[in-house]
Amino acid sequence: MKLYYSRLQFELTRKCNQNCAHCCRGESQNVDISKEIVDSFFGKNDIYNIGTLLFSGGEPTLNGKMLEYIVDKIIEKEITVDMFMLGINGLSYSEELVKGLNKLRDYIIQKSERARYCPGLLMVSQDQFHKEANNEVIESLKHLSYFSLIDKHIMREENILPYGRAYENGLSKQQPDLSELINYKKNYKRKEYEGSTYLLIEYQYISANGNVVNDGCQSYDLMDKYALGNVQKQCIEEIYIKGLSKKLTKF
Repeated sequence: MKLYYSRLQFELTRKCNQNCAHCCRGESQNVDISKEIVDSFFGKNDIYNIGTLLFSGGEPTLNGKMLEYIVDKIIEKEITVDMFMLGINGLSYSEELVKGLNKLRDYIIQKSERARYCPGLLMVSQDQFHKEANNEVIESLKHLSYFSLIDKHIMREENILPYGRAYENGLSKQQPDLSELINYKKNYKRKEYEGSTYLLIEYQYISANGNVVNDGCQSYDLMDKYALGNVQKQCIEEIYIKGLSKKLTKF
């Protein structure tokens, strides 16, 4: 079965070089996504298209080499990607991360002439919780056509997610809500097209430990507790089609 992603997100690492009070992840962990996890994901699954490819952490620059490794896998498998997005905190620079993004930019443009105007976006977060970005890092990035330095702004309380440290510190007006995390059936559908079966997935998050979840805007603990499965043990079809009914009986 071919996989068609609207959005696919890889958690490169759970390490971070900050300790932000509003972080929805919780405490950082000494966990990096590995070659074995990436090889297993791309080896077990026939991926046809990725609309938006996203990368996250932790702090993505702390495992930039694996971003490049993922990009190399995508190019090797000739998977169509429409665009990419990621945010960093601007405190550290990763040559491998930039090299990987440049490869991805060139690959996307090669696949589609329309993509030359917006192949992707690399952003630096600047708000009252983050430390000021390192000037040397910004100087090293500002020549990139896809780079954007977000102006320093105040993150409003209603936009802070009520998980992890933000929940512990009482910084959010919202209440924790697991509906998107455990609403497994909402996120996918099967479709037959020209003799092939496609699994259309709206959004999927591959965590640094290989767990598959519906919602990447949660704490590490919740994502691990309510994971659909793990890419090292199952292909995505098995997780969604064969294992889903069993998973749903737990709630």
